[in-house]
Amino acid sequence: MTYILDGKIILVVGGGSGIGAATADLCAQRGATVVVADVDEDAGRAVATRCRGLFIPVNVTDENSVKAMAQRIDERFGKLNVLLQTAAVLKGAFVPLEEFSLETFRTVLDINTTGSFLCAKYAAPLMKKAGGGVIVLVSSGAATGGSSSFAYGTSKGGVNSLGIVLANALAPEHIRVNVVAPGNIDTGMKRSVIAADVARQGKEAEFEQAIAESNLGKPEGVAQVLAWLASDEADYVRGLIATR
Repeated sequence: MTYILDGKIILVVGGGSGIGAATADLCAQRGATVVVADVDEDAGRAVATRCRGLFIPVNVTDENSVKAMAQRIDERFGKLNVLLQTAAVLKGAFVPLEEFSLETFRTVLDINTTGSFLCAKYAAPLMKKAGGGVIVLVSSGAATGGSSSFAYGTSKGGVNSLGIVLANALAPEHIRVNVVAPGNIDTGMKRSVIAADVARQGKEAEFEQAIAESNLGKPEGVAQVLAWLASDEADYVRGLIATR
């Protein structure tokens, strides 16, 4: 049986949990050779083992770490077909502006925005070796609809803009770039925001009710979008894609 991702080497950064893990699983099911990269080595290795793929530890804020990740892929496969960059962090939920620390602001932008830039920077040359490829950056509805964190919303707005610039710059190299902006998805990060909001209101006992009322989507739903964008079936798709 032929699958739509047969023969593709797909790197899922942030593949140890949440949307990244669900996407790694689905890409493997659809025939891809999956490389899982994550700062959490235990979680990342578990997903890579499940996918029968390769795990590479990476800190997306460290250029040398990202460069080493790309070198490992080059040595093992000699190319890369797809980068799915899902790694992100949310800090400072519901912290008032006057209390929001510069350190937190910089940390979130460093991981979410600069990390996306570094991953694309070192993935693109490997795609050129393959004659082209696909880059999908995961943003958030928070970039355009508002966020509980000044840093998170700003960082994801930067991811949106980075995707637009990359799409224009890499099109001549036959590298297709998209940005996917999920809404409320049931991940550990989203649950931490809901918990912070419940605690802020002094209603800790109502956490499960708040989760239910949030009508969270499943990571597997976003994974369906990412896996399809990684395939040749999505060749005509460009730009920003919003999901629930």
